[in-house]
Amino acid sequence: MENKALKTDVYTNENIWVDSCEQPIDVDFTLPDYCPDISKIFKCKAVSRISSKSLNDKSITIDGNICITVLYCDKDNNLCSYEYQYPFNKVKEIDHDTQGCNISCTAKTDYINCRAVTSRKVDIHGAVTLNMKLFCRKKCNVISDFDDNSIETRRSTAPSTSPMGYAEKYVIIEEEIACSNGSASINRILRYDAYPSVTDCKVINDKIMVKGDMAVAITYCAENSSSPQIMKTIIPFSQVVDMQGVTDDCQCETKTSLAFLDIKPKTNMSGECKIFALSAKLLLCSQAFCQNDVPIINDAFSRKFEADFKKDKITFTKMCCNIKEHFHFKQNVVLSESITSVLDLWCDIQSQTVKFLDDKMQICGTLIVGIVNISESGETSYIEKPLDFEYNYPLSNICDNLECQPEISIISCGYTINSPTNLEIRADMAVNAAVIEKRGIELLTDITLNEGKLKPKNNACSMTIYFVSGEESIWNIARIYNASVDEIIKINNLDDEYVKDGTMLLVPVS
Repeated sequence: MENKALKTDVYTNENIWVDSCEQPIDVDFTLPDYCPDISKIFKCKAVSRISSKSLNDKSITIDGNICITVLYCDKDNNLCSYEYQYPFNKVKEIDHDTQGCNISCTAKTDYINCRAVTSRKVDIHGAVTLNMKLFCRKKCNVISDFDDNSIETRRSTAPSTSPMGYAEKYVIIEEEIACSNGSASINRILRYDAYPSVTDCKVINDKIMVKGDMAVAITYCAENSSSPQIMKTIIPFSQVVDMQGVTDDCQCETKTSLAFLDIKPKTNMSGECKIFALSAKLLLCSQAFCQNDVPIINDAFSRKFEADFKKDKITFTKMCCNIKEHFHFKQNVVLSESITSVLDLWCDIQSQTVKFLDDKMQICGTLIVGIVNISESGETSYIEKPLDFEYNYPLSNICDNLECQPEISIISCGYTINSPTNLEIRADMAVNAAVIEKRGIELLTDITLNEGKLKPKNNACSMTIYFVSGEESIWNIARIYNASVDEIIKINNLDDEYVKDGTMLLVPVS
């Protein structure tokens, strides 16, 4: 009797294994000869990046790099910096079959402590958390129909966004950024950052077209100038990510992260050092989904044979919306000490949380604003301020089972000095977020009919009278009498599945 059950394939993404581990940072180094002595350290910043990852049977290998930048001033009150590259390799043993699995890994710096042992030697301790996830596309067979008129079924549809595939691609960006005409030659770079973001993502047969921008900010010292200069630019990128089986009807989500970044001064054709040579490696992670309402059977019974019905709870996912927006943040900051000018300012996103309220999704986060400034006494100093931000996106339908893992990138940041103790901080951020609805539905996945065991028949009558107690459903009444739901509805001229207390029904007896 197995062939009487008509089955449909349902695909879901299933997390096979989720774990995290710590990568310690323990290093000391001596400044090279071209760096001035340290008088005071302002900031030690550690940016952790994953350069590659691989699955090998029962182990995961992760290679990465931690870029440590020490920002300090020398004895003449000049702003200086030194960059140190700290590579790492992590091998994690796992007790799971990795066949057909994809791996996702992110790195986040937990803390970094920096101490000047001498004016030339720096001691650094910190830790990075590596978050790892193994997931795969899982196929389940669910019963969508029966080729047997004696089986009563309670049908519905599950709104589902079926995962069609996952692909990653590394993108190399080599770019030369020229200083403006008339500017002085570059003496040394103090600090640089790059923030990639995806602006558009479209599916064409077997391919995903990805477009994005990488915002670059460089703080440097020019020749014969004591004040740092800031260079900002936007580098566009576009890539094709191959993914077999996807069509124009599919939706997609692509996120990007920096796997490597290096910016160095370079001389031009005239021998002047007026060019920044940028080398970057981006990781694009693309997922494709197909909107597919799956016909399912929530419940069933046989009017003729004894039967065993197997039910499973399957989690269906649906992409409600795919957000790609720019968000402008502005806030006044009161300083505890007076300043006369700002030498450098940057913003980093420290944390973020997602909430779903009555009619919107709300992302709350914290920006850490670093401000290198000149105080009223003429000294170079450093101020760090945490600023809370809030981004709201209206949603037409709020459910209890929505989730989102947003990617927020800083495009640019700036400031206005309102007074010696008051700054207006501005930041433009790109929001890339897919809102997913997850719904666990109990449905029929298998049936076994026992043809050798007929259900008992009531030959005394062909119809019975039934008085409804409380509010009952026609489905439950039909199950009690092994009756046809459609016949009960037709005989009693019913419009609703649920019948009020005290209603008299005529029920055909099998």
